[in-house]
Amino acid sequence: MKHFALTASLLLLLLPGLLTGQEKQAHNLSTPVSISITNGQLTTLFNQISAQTGIYFSYDPVLVNADQTISLTMQNKPIQQVLEQVFKDRFQFKLLKNQLIITKRKAQQPVFQTDPPEEIHYELSGILTDLEDQAAISYASISILGHPLGTISNTDGEFRLNIPSEYESDTLIISCMGYARQILLLDTLQNQRLNLQLRPIKIHLQEVKVTAINALEVMEKLSDRIPDNYGSKPLLMNCFYREVLKQDKAYINVSEAVMDILKSSYTNPFRQDQIRYLKGRKSPNVQPFHLVDFKMQGGPYYITKLDVIKTMDSFIDQEFRNYYRYEVDRVIEYLNRPTVVIHFEPNGKFDYLTYEGELYIDRETFALVHAEFSLSKNGKKIARRSLIKKKPRGFNVRPIEMNYTVTYKNHHKKWYLSAAQTSVRFHVKSRKDRINSMFHSISDLLVTNYRETNLRRFKRFENFNSNDIFREIITDYDEAFWGNYNIIKPSEDLRKALKKAPAPESSLPSKSQPHALTSQTKQP
Repeated sequence: MKHFALTASLLLLLLPGLLTGQEKQAHNLSTPVSISITNGQLTTLFNQISAQTGIYFSYDPVLVNADQTISLTMQNKPIQQVLEQVFKDRFQFKLLKNQLIITKRKAQQPVFQTDPPEEIHYELSGILTDLEDQAAISYASISILGHPLGTISNTDGEFRLNIPSEYESDTLIISCMGYARQILLLDTLQNQRLNLQLRPIKIHLQEVKVTAINALEVMEKLSDRIPDNYGSKPLLMNCFYREVLKQDKAYINVSEAVMDILKSSYTNPFRQDQIRYLKGRKSPNVQPFHLVDFKMQGGPYYITKLDVIKTMDSFIDQEFRNYYRYEVDRVIEYLNRPTVVIHFEPNGKFDYLTYEGELYIDRETFALVHAEFSLSKNGKKIARRSLIKKKPRGFNVRPIEMNYTVTYKNHHKKWYLSAAQTSVRFHVKSRKDRINSMFHSISDLLVTNYRETNLRRFKRFENFNSNDIFREIITDYDEAFWGNYNIIKPSEDLRKALKKAPAPESSLPSKSQPHALTSQTKQP
């Protein structure tokens, strides 16, 4: 069965190592050690170095196979030389006090930019609130009529949009589900910070009888009209990606970047989308909390798989229509168009990941314009088994929720990927190590502009792939980093997390036990 590789591809790592006897002074990589191993495991090497120096190892068990067999004899050789003898040039080593961190050696990351950002005439910013209760309106679309350029509001209702000179006399459209659209002339908005209140709408389309709409017929038309509704030419999409991770109430990491997506034709199911990194920044405070270092593998790569029309996920694919139940829930007005909302859920229990949620389908064109879905109840049980690849004894890792959304935008009578989000919560508990934490990861993708292209593929070294750790390829925080690029403006709490000073080295845990916990999404 077809399932997209969930954006919840996660790695949870406890700092591994071995403490024998009294903790020794921290050394450097030139400290000599003597090693004697015959057909032993890699962990034996780590243990011998730890016993002689008091240095303890931190590594990703997916990349470093600690169970591999090695034979090695070296007398009074520097630690650096010993490790290079074993790992060759595949890894790099960094010593923080008595923690030796092994990471994959990265090639020099060039900054690619095929087209410079357009000349910006001015920056338009503001805040969106509900007219009735003054609440902030998040994830509202702010775009220019007739053009693909746009952004969305953050969780505080704030937005920022760079207006190129060629659009200064165009029309700004602000829209959000459940609110009346606002249309403003850009040439009247220069040098203003907007404070806009959107009027809630509750429209019941009385002329459309829900009972008269057959959900399966709507789904069949959705599938049949994909070639008519979605682009048949490759696109080069400029996008903004943000990855946020919290452990309980504390931010572990905030990373964000501008990237390019080479979006292949929706009529070519065999060519996958490609992603390349342009520039990014991250919070300086990325030290592990409570012995747990939590990483997301391939975040930007996997979030593009939320384009369920392109990937033809199981609840969209005609071939697997009988595995789900579909029911028309309501008919609403969405983007000034009648839209059928179809609820779907698994038609029984299956031994693979299944989903439930809502599909928003345009009543006139039968295009999918928005989807909200999550793992079904049985899917969560399957996920608990399939997501956890490796964990130490005594650790309980339980997925609490995995929620996904994807939105499409209409331009010249075709629908294109506009935004996607994944929200994942994991509960990690170990009585022995006194860990009882909730991890919450949120990833956002926003397409800010796009154009047709003759480019067939990115160069191999440009590609961001499924094994890359996003936060490890980007630079530190810079207040004036983005320049003319359009982004999702960070909320107030994210701005604080981005500016937060890094934790001092002395806060690194130095008495960690030899644990390694890895969870990873697998394809059923």
